[in-house]
Amino acid sequence: MVLCFSCGKGEHVPEGILTKDQMVRVLSELYITEQKISTLGVKRDSLHQIFDAMKDKVFERTGVTDSVFRQSLNYYMDRPQTFEVIYTALIDSLNLREQKLLSGEEKK
Repeated sequence: MVLCFSCGKGEHVPEGILTKDQMVRVLSELYITEQKISTLGVKRDSLHQIFDAMKDKVFERTGVTDSVFRQSLNYYMDRPQTFEVIYTALIDSLNLREQKLLSGEEKK
């Protein structure tokens, strides 16, 4: 019985690190922003500059600072199994958004 509980949720995430759900939200917003920018038809160098400006807006909109995001990303990348869970949730979230867009449910 002790083994069942020890295999539960896993380790405690340190203070200052985004939760898995927060990481999925921020990564999702960053990915969507990057995809929107990539359709602008401008040179790659310009795309990078535009994305740098837009990612600050994503961080502002999600209430996350760049430094907290980077620290959290590093934390989860050091834990590949946990990062895989986050990435799986990200893919599911993006697929759901796409389905809503295609069905006309989401209007943004």
